Amino acid sequence: MDAITKALQRPAPWTIVYADDLMRASEQKEDLTQAWSERLGQFGVWWNVKKTEYKTTNLDEPSTIHVDGKDLRRTDYFKNLGSTLSADGNLAHEVVTRVNAAWLEWRSMTGVLRDKNIP
Repeated sequence: MDAITKALQRPAPWTIVYADDLMRASEQKEDLTQAWSERLGQFGVWWNVKKTEYKTTNLDEPSTIHVDGKDLRRTDYFKNLGSTLSADGNLAHEVVTRVNAAWLEWRSMTGVLRDKNIP
């Protein structure tokens, strides 16, 4: 994926490539669409428009992003490498996600920690 998208990449945080995941940030939404479709298509790589979503920090923007005539789904939260980013910049969702993850880890360990047969 790195080699295929090298011509379109910009330094982090504008472009992040991790395994087969691709995150692209832009100040203009027009930069996000057709160039990427064409570049990936040159190498026989196609993105799944059904699984692709976008997040904008402009909450008042009514329009959507179109790729190959299909609308991308807009989301309020973006999860990447364990962190959750919110469209409104609020950290509440990130805090809840991390507390839930810690709670699940604690619950997975309580059986061992409370077992009286383990010295």
